[in-house]
Amino acid sequence: MTESEFRRLWESEKPAYNAWGGYVILKTTQELLKKGKNLDSFLKTPAKHRLKDDNSLIDKAFYRPGKSYSDPYRQIEDKVGVRFIVLLLDDITEICEIIQNVDDWDFDACKHFDKDKETSPLLFTYQSVHYILRPKKDINSEGVTIPESTSCEVQIRTLLQHAHAELTHDAIYKAKRIIQPIVHRTVAKSMALIETTDGFFTDVTHQLNDGPLEKHAILKKLDNLYFVFTGLTSCMQKSSLVIWDVFEQFIDDSLIDSIQKLLDNNPFLSETIKSRYSEHSLYQQSTALFIYWLLKKKKQRLLSDWPLSKSSLESFAVDLGISTWAD
Repeated sequence: MTESEFRRLWESEKPAYNAWGGYVILKTTQELLKKGKNLDSFLKTPAKHRLKDDNSLIDKAFYRPGKSYSDPYRQIEDKVGVRFIVLLLDDITEICEIIQNVDDWDFDACKHFDKDKETSPLLFTYQSVHYILRPKKDINSEGVTIPESTSCEVQIRTLLQHAHAELTHDAIYKAKRIIQPIVHRTVAKSMALIETTDGFFTDVTHQLNDGPLEKHAILKKLDNLYFVFTGLTSCMQKSSLVIWDVFEQFIDDSLIDSIQKLLDNNPFLSETIKSRYSEHSLYQQSTALFIYWLLKKKKQRLLSDWPLSKSSLESFAVDLGISTWAD
């Protein structure tokens, strides 16, 4: 294939590659939303697809040192690329699971930093996860036919890995002069620190999310119970987390069932919560049900250790006809 033939074919197939990149983002983000992810916080930069620059593509296909293609148009698989930037290593795993389980495409897992560590344990260099995706069959997306031969490279990195990649790509890969060994050494040391820090971030997150509140999925279950009981949506605030932290020892597998029994025996509390919903933030949170439970089951401990103002507790006590004076 000549350079002019390559250009003509690329111009004719650009719309398909552009549509395929957009489709990959759409399907992946849809699956993240199904998992309850807030895309604005989970993805640290907006997910976008990008077509390879014409001149860069031609240079890679025909002129770049170290590249030798027998069929450059088909062998170059990153003519369109998608990048997902996340905070934690565990977040990368979640996107990988989505990529590997969407039925619309076949995937080739062509790079993973964990495998790189196994094959080159003493090397600290560029870290990322790469997939090449192709549709299992021709797809029509927004009026554009995407042939099953159309490839898209997906890159998944943590924010720190991305920072390293951006520096090395712009300062080294695109450098217009020979890079001295000391520069390569410094970049390698920075990746060693990044890998260590990514590990620390993951450990800290696990420790923060490893208490009984998370283990028993209390907040999710209580939010659902609150909605069924009142028809209202719970709006969790930091005040609730303070309460849960103080009374964490009462969290176990039986807590939700015990709260359910309390509500069954006091159905009037549904209307009470609704009437106070707009004027008292604690009533807007499913933790209100836990407060009722504490008043009924653990009153003395509640009164002695209540972490907020006593006035914020008094209305709950009035609802149940319970005194907030210690017995």
